[in-house]
Order: sequence, then structure tokens, then C-alpha cells
Amino acid sequence: MNPTIPDTAGSPRTARTPRAPRTSALGLAALLTATGLLTACGTAHSDAPAAERARPAAAPSPTASSPTVSIPAIPPLTIDGPTPSASAQPSPVCPASGMSLVAEEANAAMGLRVMTLKLTNCGGTTRVLNGYPDVRVLDAGRKQLAVEVLHGAADIMTDDRFDAGPVRVALRPGEQAVTGLVWRNTVTDGTPANGAYVSLAPSAGADRLTVPSLIDLGTTGKLGVSAWAHG
Repeated sequence: MNPTIPDTAGSPRTARTPRAPRTSALGLAALLTATGLLTACGTAHSDAPAAERARPAAAPSPTASSPTVSIPAIPPLTIDGPTPSASAQPSPVCPASGMSLVAEEANAAMGLRVMTLKLTNCGGTTRVLNGYPDVRVLDAGRKQLAVEVLHGAADIMTDDRFDAGPVRVALRPGEQAVTGLVWRNTVTDGTPANGAYVSLAPSAGADRLTVPSLIDLGTTGKLGVSAWAHG
């Protein structure tokens, strides 16, 4: 029952119950929405176990890479014995006779031919030469040609050195002796004779040595030979 409050004008007035403050519908909806969001966020955090909340973030896994392979060093190849020299040349073969022969290229001038033959003592003992070598001219089939062999060159040319005559020549191992051949490449009547080899015995009864060499005698058929001399 409401009490009666006297009016200042003298008439009684009924007292009114105070009303709660009015909240607009829009403000209330916004408030409820914010409250709901805060509640949801709080619930999401509170529902996670404490151990998980305290667990540190996992470190990123390292990127997979190819394994490193260690290759052992290979030692250099070695060859037993001394290293051969690039400039080393094989030693010439010494014949069983212990003497080797080389024919040099002939010098030619106006049909005249002069050739030097070098004899080397490649054996182990001293060899003695005294006189003229025994010379033969062979064709390509190594058949002896009909050639007149002269001691000296008087019938072919004039040369005092070539006609010096025989001397005693002692060849120690490794030493050389020389002899000369001379002829003319003159062609007149007949068939020219061309030798392909020179066959030589250093002295009477010695083993013969044969070397390839062109002996273009023409049609003269004469060959001059000098005596042995020290090379």
C-alpha cells in the first residue's frame, strides 16, 4: 500500500515507486555480444591443459640435406727405378764382328761423286787396319755388279789426299776410321750400272759389312777407293 504524502496545496498525494534505469535495446545487444566473446575466449584458454599451455613452441625441423661423403686422397703413382729421359736414344746395335759401318750421303758436282764411309770399333778390343778395304757394289737384289775397283782415284780425278796411300791405323774401342769412294756418273754407250748397296770387308779375311747406298756409276764401271785413315 502506497503511503499518502500531503500536498503542499493541502490535498493528499500518493507516493510512486522508483523505476530502474532504462537501457536501450541496441546498447543491451552490444553489451551481450561483447560479453559472449569475452566468455568464449576465456573458455578456449581455460579448457587447454596446463602442460600444453606451458609447453614451448617446437623448433622448426632442419631442412634435410645430402650426407657429406669424405673421399680419401689417392697417392701418386710411382715407378721403381730411374725415370727414363725423354731425349734418351737407343744404343746402336754392334755386330758380332765388333765393327759397324755407316755410309754418308755422296757429294755430287758435275757428274763427280765422292762418298765417305765410317767404320767404328764398337767391340771391346783394339783393331788394326793397314791398307785398303775390300769393296764390292751390289744391286737391289744384293747381286755383285761388274765394277773395276781402283786403289786411289788417279784414273777418275786428281786429289793428293785421296791418293795418300795406306798407313797403319789402330782403332781402340769407340774410335773410328774412314775411307772414301769416288766415281763419275758418266753415261755413254751401254747400260748404266746403279748399285743399291756397298759391301765392305775392313781387311783381308774380316767379316763383311753391307750398307744401303746409291752408287750411280753410269757406264764408266770404275770405282776409286782410298786407304784407311783415322776418323
